Amino acid sequence: MTLDVFLNWLEKNNISLRNGISIAETPEGGISVRSNCDEPILHPQTVASIPKSSILSVRSCSLRKHIPWAPYGHGAVLSLSLALYSEMLKGAGSRWYPYLQSLPSTPVPIARLWGDPRAFPDDADSEEAARWIQGTEIQRELQDEDGSPLRDEAYAFHKSEVQPLLDSMDLNASLHGFLHAYSLVCSRAFLVDTFHGLSMVPVADAFNHAHENHVQLASEFHVCPVCGSLSECPHDREDVPTQDADTPSSDSPSSDTVDMVTVRSIPPRAEIFNTYGADLGNASLLARYGFALEGGEMDVVTFGWPGSGIILDDDHDQRVFRAVCARAEEEVGTILGQSALIYTQGEEERNVRPLTINSDAQASVGLFVWAVWTAVSEGPHPELEGATDSETLPVLLPFLRRVATVLVQLESLREMADGAEEFEIPDDLACQLLEGTTEALASLCRTRIAGMGKKDYRGASAEVLGDVLDNLPLQYRKSRLALEYLLSERALLEACAAGWEETRACLSGNSIGGNDSDMEP
Repeated sequence: MTLDVFLNWLEKNNISLRNGISIAETPEGGISVRSNCDEPILHPQTVASIPKSSILSVRSCSLRKHIPWAPYGHGAVLSLSLALYSEMLKGAGSRWYPYLQSLPSTPVPIARLWGDPRAFPDDADSEEAARWIQGTEIQRELQDEDGSPLRDEAYAFHKSEVQPLLDSMDLNASLHGFLHAYSLVCSRAFLVDTFHGLSMVPVADAFNHAHENHVQLASEFHVCPVCGSLSECPHDREDVPTQDADTPSSDSPSSDTVDMVTVRSIPPRAEIFNTYGADLGNASLLARYGFALEGGEMDVVTFGWPGSGIILDDDHDQRVFRAVCARAEEEVGTILGQSALIYTQGEEERNVRPLTINSDAQASVGLFVWAVWTAVSEGPHPELEGATDSETLPVLLPFLRRVATVLVQLESLREMADGAEEFEIPDDLACQLLEGTTEALASLCRTRIAGMGKKDYRGASAEVLGDVLDNLPLQYRKSRLALEYLLSERALLEACAAGWEETRACLSGNSIGGNDSDMEP
């Protein structure tokens, strides 16, 4: 199909682009959005407007009465994948056919499907790439909170929902075809509103990703969840029975659109970029979209998930731990903010990933709390004898303040000493706990490194892995991305471990005062 057919379909469906904006084919066979203007497009502007009547969702597809609808999460991805796949199988009989022809004709190489012969048959590169991402942040992206592979959920959904439904419609379905649709949804779908939920949005998915993006998606999110109406509708009245949401509301105003709006001015004759997530690191980009960005400015290493090296035992421990981390940020955050080894998180990041190493190889306050917790739990503290971990955690704050103070003092004294061999820190207990803290953090990083990558190369030096990377066949693009990511994550862990090992060595090699040798916090 030529690009002209797709552009004609856009016009027929009242999907508009601002003057001077065009969709162009890329050398790789995809499409992108560009400015053809000789002058900057000044912010604010709407560069594309897509009526919601033209988007493809579970609520708008031809099999909407038969597909289970999920508002968010992986369930929404699976349901939309079925909706999309059913339209793909209809071919020219689908009202989205020209749009579907503009999408990649083979599965997108997302890391979620690496190593799956049903998605990438006879693909040695895919199998090799899957081996190299074991134990990395990408593995976290491939599983749910319990550690179950998302791929297994996709297989189960195909068996229970996809194949029976499409067989009953005499559509020639296959697992390979469904995984193709799944890869498209993972890499291109948007959360539109409370009616459509996760959706395929023509033109919006043509914008490529950059952290320094020019545009973002804007949509009236809070519409009637029953019929999709933006204006007042019968479902707003409590005395009117709720009807099934068979089709989007026919009386929705034409102004109800999904728009691509600027967040900054667009340079002359430049590609126009969206963002798929302002804080997405390369692990997320590889798992969901199949590409990575140079620099790794958003890359982090997280813990607290199955296979990461830290697991909090149950929901109670997780709630208590998050509460202690929040208190720690409030009470000792100012002290820890003076340390070069630790960074403070915003509330949103702390709630999502409290146990983190950032792109500067600094440990989060939450990770520091975990390490002090570990040191206190393992130490000979009479007042905590017989206490469980969950009982130790709430009484941790006095210890945290002393350990944080000693850490900052040590860093400051090391700078002031300027080569002096010894200096004194007069808090015996805090120094002992800090030593245990540094050991816990360094050991955590080294253990994570030892479990990463292809089985026969775990623990191999970066130089050895670099040689493997240099000798990969040129066509092994997935394996190259996997190895490059592995080396990048290892470098973060190595740098973090080295910082805490240096601190521990400094503690071991200097005198410690004894005026606070009691075991009270």
